[in-house]
Amino acid sequence: MNKFEAVISLCIITFFASIQYAFLGGVPSSVSQFGYLTITNGAGFIIVLLFFFGELFRLDKKQIFQSFILSLEQVAFNVFLILGAGKTGATVTSCLLSAYFVFIPPLALLLFREKPDLKSFPGIAIVLTGLFFMMNCEASALLSEGVLYLVLADIVIAITILTISRYSTSSNPSIIAMGQLFFSLIISAACWIVEVLFFGKSFALSIEPSFWICVLYVSLFIRGLYSIVQLYAMRYVSPLSSSLIFSTEIIMTMLMSPVLAFIFGTEKEIITPMKAIGAGIMVAGVLLADNSVYTAIIKGFKKLTQTKSEKKSITELIKYLASESKKWWPIVISIAVIYTGLDLIVQKMNFLQYTSLIGLKNFLPVTSGLLWGIWGAAGCCLGCLFSSLIMNTPSNIVLAECFCNLFIGVGLWLIWHSTVKTHYIGFNKKRHFGIFILSLFSLSIISSYLISIFSSESDFLPVFISFTTMGLFVALPLIILFGSLLHVQTAIPSKYQFNPDVKGSITSDSHTLAVFNEQIEEGASIKNIGIKRMFEVQSCIEEICIRILNELPETTINISIVFGNAISVRISYKGKPYNPFHMKVSDDALSMTGLKILRHRALRASVLTSRKRNETRIHIVI
Repeated sequence: MNKFEAVISLCIITFFASIQYAFLGGVPSSVSQFGYLTITNGAGFIIVLLFFFGELFRLDKKQIFQSFILSLEQVAFNVFLILGAGKTGATVTSCLLSAYFVFIPPLALLLFREKPDLKSFPGIAIVLTGLFFMMNCEASALLSEGVLYLVLADIVIAITILTISRYSTSSNPSIIAMGQLFFSLIISAACWIVEVLFFGKSFALSIEPSFWICVLYVSLFIRGLYSIVQLYAMRYVSPLSSSLIFSTEIIMTMLMSPVLAFIFGTEKEIITPMKAIGAGIMVAGVLLADNSVYTAIIKGFKKLTQTKSEKKSITELIKYLASESKKWWPIVISIAVIYTGLDLIVQKMNFLQYTSLIGLKNFLPVTSGLLWGIWGAAGCCLGCLFSSLIMNTPSNIVLAECFCNLFIGVGLWLIWHSTVKTHYIGFNKKRHFGIFILSLFSLSIISSYLISIFSSESDFLPVFISFTTMGLFVALPLIILFGSLLHVQTAIPSKYQFNPDVKGSITSDSHTLAVFNEQIEEGASIKNIGIKRMFEVQSCIEEICIRILNELPETTINISIVFGNAISVRISYKGKPYNPFHMKVSDDALSMTGLKILRHRALRASVLTSRKRNETRIHIVI
């Protein structure tokens, strides 16, 4: 991830936060607020755990303590928010919560002795002026008990932003996110029990579909994705810049009100001239206070270039598909299960008033298609078939849905790999973002138009809006997370030959390690990788290989390296399950220095073992 990707990711999770109010209306007053927090924190923890289970070995006392501190801050914020929101109007609440960035400079000075940047203060003043206009200049609304609670919530979230910016640089974001959700679950559950025992509340939860739709959205996008992306992105964006981006949440809420009203059938907010002026002033203040957003938007689109490549025969393509099917079938099944689950939740609860083409699932063809191509799209189609058997969906709708999934997913995959020379899935260059946006819009328009012609039950506009919005606001941060940050193994079209920058094997013969180090130096020089980073990679590989070969002297260690903004190192070896990161009492502490640093500083360091294949796989992203 680079700064551009980080800014885009923060803008998208801000969008997630801005539309959550449409879902929070589904939480009835009879349900305990702490009960609601317990359910969403628990579901969010399970989601994050499933994604990062392979990294649990990186857990240590320091990160447990950091997670506990962040969970206390999160619970405190939610308590003050609940107390304040119940005593003030929605507009005042949203405006005040968007102003927490004002507390960032003074708190940074008081708590961490950081001298504030005086150039940012005019921008902050302008943003506050915009907030005042968006409240229709009702200063009297600020003088109430509810406002006091919301100001306290602002202070807590400002402290949280400052805390995250420090923890994210020295600890692993995925571990921190899991720990934060776990402790938040424990704290909110304890408070819920206290409410039931001493304040007459109940353990009963609502059975209304709208409540569980809200739980699903908040758990997946706010507790899960929001927490992880925020921790990763704030490694690259300053606390003040992050908070200014988050402050635009109220603008997104206002602008999305007509769209959400159209989708959910709720009452839309009237955009008055005063609010429109305030929104414009806020945007100007954000751009003046920090140019990160300006840079990300203005320089995001450049002229697209295409690369020529040789075509392969149909016979070779069939052979390729047959050989790859064994490799990707777990991905196909996993995507099918997720797709079916999301589809059934929406359709069974009658959450949307449209055909089965529309739903939360529409981000999956975009995400899985770009990452895993035809295999990801096939998983979506398989999920479509599963849900159609359960819901008795008409065959013409099923065919239209499968066509959209294949056309958009495979189309994005082919366009990306024909225009991006490196075949790297990520947005480390501005033009990559432009390629993704243009491809998504074009493919969504074409597929939506075609199915509206051949299927009378499919409307062009709802289908187009669903695929583009879910693709931009849900699929995009997931692609950045899996592609740029975690460097998951992606599928590449057969006509393109993609080879790692460095690839080789190491055995007990010390000569093989020396030869591989020479390959690393050669590959690093071609990719203009600095000497310091190259030595870090060599040191990391040497320490890991020495520990593996001491434990399994007869094994052969296969290693592949891909250089980029982050360096991806994949290691695999046969033999009994062995994790080289685990320290024994007899181990020399000095010999483990590099691995200790790696456990905390690496973007990813996962160890997965397969007893069936008698193989261990390690993936490290530095």
